[in-house]
Amino acid sequence: MKPWAIMLSRVVVIIGLYFAWFFTVTTLFFDYIYPLSPWFERNTVTVIILNDIVGLPLMVLAWRFLFKGNLFKAAKFRVMDRRSVGIALWIGLGAGLFTVAFSQLPAIASDKYQFRELFDYLNRAEWYVFFTFLILGNIYKETLFRGVLMNEFSRVFPVWLAIGIQGVLYGALFFFGDIPLSLYGFLGAVIFALLYVWFKSIWAPIAAQIACQGSQYLLWHYGPESDNVAVLSVVMAIAAAMIAVGIFFAVKHRGRIAASLPDEAVTSA
Repeated sequence: MKPWAIMLSRVVVIIGLYFAWFFTVTTLFFDYIYPLSPWFERNTVTVIILNDIVGLPLMVLAWRFLFKGNLFKAAKFRVMDRRSVGIALWIGLGAGLFTVAFSQLPAIASDKYQFRELFDYLNRAEWYVFFTFLILGNIYKETLFRGVLMNEFSRVFPVWLAIGIQGVLYGALFFFGDIPLSLYGFLGAVIFALLYVWFKSIWAPIAAQIACQGSQYLLWHYGPESDNVAVLSVVMAIAAAMIAVGIFFAVKHRGRIAASLPDEAVTSA
């Protein structure tokens, strides 16, 4: 089978499974579970947890029985060295700090945009619910977008274009056409995809995402709030510098990673 056909078949199947189960679990949750208790109003993120609990096994089974492969091997669930983990966590912390400061800008916090609504939806959850979402959700999300979709696009496109395509899909699938949120999702997806390519392990973007969303949760509940544009701009500049420094060390470290692993394309299983 030609590379184009293989890529399209896998992308269609995986996205089809994603939407089929997502709309099913969303309907079941809000029609039958959500009305049962006010607890679900505070912990609406439970629907994402339920989606991920079934969604990831569905992908694994599809890969095994339809494509005769091992999804975990294809997605590169490889152990990382401590330096790689540290760089990924540092970049994630910078991204989380930047996002929190950006979301507090008066223009962004207004009703014109949905940033505050999104962060309230995620961060109002009880800590144990959020922790489950943080771990399970990011394993599922990174496996889907970086480990599956980006790898498949890399079969027929240059890596830089595959990164761009998965970034667009990430914004579109998670934010359903909201342009500012989709742009925010695209930029994050590009950074995390670069970590995946450079460190050749799906654990790199997973670690960065956990640090990013975990820091957002802590700052949302315990961090200071401000509507001072000058103060928030300074915080954003510091966060951007953190990300830039992390990327600098990631670029330097990727040579060591490449030397320690076989020379291979992103798509190899």
